[in-house]
Amino acid sequence: MTASQTPLPSLSTIAIPLVPRMIATSITLPLEMLEAARAYCALTHHHKTLKIILCAETLSPVKTTGGLMLTPDTCYHDTGQADLILVPALWRNPIPQVRRHTALLRWLRQQQSGQPFFAVGGTGVTFLAEAGLLNNQPATTHWFYLKRLQHQYPLVHFKPHHLMTCSNRIYCAGSVNSMADLMVHIIKLTMGSTVAAKVEQQFSHEIRKSFEDNGFTEKDARAHQDESVIQLQEWLDINYASAITLKTMTDYTGLHPRTLSRRFKQATTCTPMVYLAHCRIRQAKALLKDSNLGIADIGMMVGINDPDYFSRLFFKHCQITPSNYKKSVREKLFHINKAEFSPGQGGSV
Repeated sequence: MTASQTPLPSLSTIAIPLVPRMIATSITLPLEMLEAARAYCALTHHHKTLKIILCAETLSPVKTTGGLMLTPDTCYHDTGQADLILVPALWRNPIPQVRRHTALLRWLRQQQSGQPFFAVGGTGVTFLAEAGLLNNQPATTHWFYLKRLQHQYPLVHFKPHHLMTCSNRIYCAGSVNSMADLMVHIIKLTMGSTVAAKVEQQFSHEIRKSFEDNGFTEKDARAHQDESVIQLQEWLDINYASAITLKTMTDYTGLHPRTLSRRFKQATTCTPMVYLAHCRIRQAKALLKDSNLGIADIGMMVGINDPDYFSRLFFKHCQITPSNYKKSVREKLFHINKAEFSPGQGGSV
């Protein structure tokens, strides 16, 4: 699946509303990832300034679900216009909580007039739904409250089979883990694929579900009406390990090479060969993570018989070599398993 490539502005001001009983990690994790991205930018002499604004209805400290006290920098009416707004998730049933925050709902509507981007995780989507910002727009949320929110907000097009959605400058993630994946996507659009890959390596190899593979957008790679292209995509998803050339694809579709390339790119924003490469790299990452196969063997299993070419292609897409990717992922899995099963532990962590 090809993600929406709607360019985000060069982020400079990020506003975060604070509300009682919010889940702190729904904003602290994105902030840590943004700070890591800023640091990687500085290493490449592309200095990035990020202004973080914590805001609330008053300047009183706000207590999160875990007991962490956060102090606002300013009140809603003094924030000015933000480039990106991170909306926190809430603990337990969000509907009665959200309705008490009329000042926040009003602020969100006012901010929308300046066309910022919103990133919201889990039950935090309720704020945007209650404010009317998601009417006739796709969204996702935590699975436990999905049916309840569908009933409460019938104008919102909830996508139960997608972990992330994007439409009309609003990015939604179904959980805190998905929020990490969403931030990798946002960093990629704002600071480049190299920086995004570095942040991904640092934070989420073991949980990574890319926006490209799991997100719903208005420009979803399957959200088009070209039946020939859809059939070819489905065929490539299954047969990526075969020896496939552009001629193979034209023979399958019956289209002239130039016609196929034009229609495929028009429908998905990428060429057929690039889509095939995405299929192969996605499967290669899974094999590197979950199997003990060698690099050359994995390359052959995904349809690339030249180990050097496989390594170059993998690095082009992931900004890391296959061997280093495998080492990083497997070390993290080893430490997780070691923590779970170390002697003296009474049950799982």
